[in-house]
Amino acid sequence: MNCIYIVLVDVMNHSSAVIVLMALLFLSTSGEALRTFSGDTISIVNPVEDDIFAAGNIVNINAPVDSAVVAGGTVNINAPVKGDVIAAGGQVYVNSDVGGKVVAVGGTIDLRGDVGTNLVAAGGQVSILPGRTVGRDALISAGNAVNSGRINGTMTVYASDFNNTGSAGKVDFYQTERTEDKAPPREDKWGGFDLFSLISIIGYFILGLILVKHIPVIFRTVDEEIRTSTLLRTVLGFIIIIASFIALLLVAITVVGLPIAVVSTFLVIVGLMLSGTFVAYSLGRWICLQGKLKQGDLVCFTIGFVILNLLFLIPYLGGLVSIVSMSLGFAALLYAARRLIMASNNKAEALE
Repeated sequence: MNCIYIVLVDVMNHSSAVIVLMALLFLSTSGEALRTFSGDTISIVNPVEDDIFAAGNIVNINAPVDSAVVAGGTVNINAPVKGDVIAAGGQVYVNSDVGGKVVAVGGTIDLRGDVGTNLVAAGGQVSILPGRTVGRDALISAGNAVNSGRINGTMTVYASDFNNTGSAGKVDFYQTERTEDKAPPREDKWGGFDLFSLISIIGYFILGLILVKHIPVIFRTVDEEIRTSTLLRTVLGFIIIIASFIALLLVAITVVGLPIAVVSTFLVIVGLMLSGTFVAYSLGRWICLQGKLKQGDLVCFTIGFVILNLLFLIPYLGGLVSIVSMSLGFAALLYAARRLIMASNNKAEALE
């Protein structure tokens, strides 16, 4: 993990580098190495005394591991995890004990094992089953939240429905608005598109064309990073995004850190907004190369942009594609920025 810290410090200005570095320190485990797994169905059946990154349609962790960062349609943690679990998926089932913290995002999240420290969960349905214990605090954001276990510290819940038959040192419940209670959607739709969404897509497309035309070097550098260890870049980007906002919240609560948090938040949001543009360019370049199409950057970007936005419209899959696109683009942008900064510094040293 030390190489990741060095990369981030070189990439960003002092304020944002400090924020992300703090976040990675906050979320990372003590191990320095890692194992990566990818495929349609992944089953880890042998113990791994290491940190693992895994991404697939179905991911089953059936043997003990040191820590796990997992993304998939269905994630099953069926064996003890020594350190932390960070998971994103349609369904996330933590069926065994976790020694550290659990950070989970998904449609359905079930906690069926004990958590050594903190629980952070966001999803449509989040459930802490009977007999389960969270060693410290729990922060839950859900449509429907259920606590039948024991939270030793403070349990903070943002949900439209909260069924609390368990116990906690302290409970803070903030009821959110039900989906059916919200104002009806606007009728200004063209061919299934909300008018605002359509204008937003057109705006991103025009912005992308302008950027590709005037700063092609940056897009080509990001494209190279996207093609290098794509899975690792995706998982790392997902971790950085979550870690950044957690760290920003921690820094923002201090008077001294508030200006740093505001500036860093702006930088992170800009990076996230542009991440899909870079992925669209890379996708278009890949399609042009595979099809042996001798087209310029603008045409390749247009092809990738159209296909990527069509994928976003597919139910369920579109959400996963959006998360992957944002994570991959954000991490690749950081790596590309580092490369360009190092190249600029080397050039300056050579001139001296």
